[in-house]
Amino acid sequence: MKQILCSALFVFGLLYHLQAQADTVKIGAFVNDIYDINLSENSFSTEFWIWFNYRDSLLNPITTLEMSNAKEMSSSLDFFEVKDGVCWASKKVHAVIKKDWEISRFPFDEQKMTIELEDSNNDIQSLVYIADSANTRYDTSLSISNWKLTRFSIQAGSKKYQTTYGDPTLTGGSEYPHATLTMTVKRKSWGLFFSLFTGLYVAFFISTLVFFIDPIDLDPRFGLSVGGLFAAVGNKYIVDSILPQSTTFTLVDKLHILTYLFLLICIVFSVISLRIWKNGREKQSARFDRRAYVAIVSLYVLINLVLIWRANCGG
Repeated sequence: MKQILCSALFVFGLLYHLQAQADTVKIGAFVNDIYDINLSENSFSTEFWIWFNYRDSLLNPITTLEMSNAKEMSSSLDFFEVKDGVCWASKKVHAVIKKDWEISRFPFDEQKMTIELEDSNNDIQSLVYIADSANTRYDTSLSISNWKLTRFSIQAGSKKYQTTYGDPTLTGGSEYPHATLTMTVKRKSWGLFFSLFTGLYVAFFISTLVFFIDPIDLDPRFGLSVGGLFAAVGNKYIVDSILPQSTTFTLVDKLHILTYLFLLICIVFSVISLRIWKNGREKQSARFDRRAYVAIVSLYVLINLVLIWRANCGG
């Protein structure tokens, strides 16, 4: 009798488990466009198709879908059809997505942009996402100004929250089906680099010409270095205006601070050269200027090349 009772309980538990098993929903996307990549506003815009395949006609995941990292979202061309017992629902989505840009290597940066997709109504006890990786693609004609799309993928899983959202049947938090569409883009860097930093380098190299001016000619000797310093500071403000605020010590910061430091060294060396000249040693002063010029320019160029090479190679 006890054995029969245990068997009955096992069968009952198995039937209950099967009834309580979460429905499986296949999720996929096709990206038509990525545009308006805006570093200063921490956002980018995108247009894509999203679809679901599932068998339980009572489900309606297309209406309970939300994008957890979207600033703005709208949809159109909603579609639903049943084929061979499989429900097929899709719609076209336009969204502005929030993105904290990684700018430490700007303008040699590589950015990973994500679209976070989540069901807002059904937790993982009732619905599970699986990724339609075979059909999730992007339009081959997609062109992003100044960027190159290098990687593209979709992953499905779940996301945990440390709250029950007031559900009295839950304890310790909740978990919802979640999918992430990931697009990695690399900037076409060199054109932008020269556009942003040519003024900085021209200001520096003009400032180094002070070593070809007699130390006693005080106005041009010190005026060039001070003018170069102001030009470098102005260039920093221009570059910062297109970047988001960041506590990261970026390549932009390194190149500008390096330039400030070397311009300061130019001024200090000019003072030393002037003192040598005032002591009646004109030839020694001229020799000091030549050596100072070679040392400053060589070291400045070398450090710049190292910093740029490391940023371009991902270091």
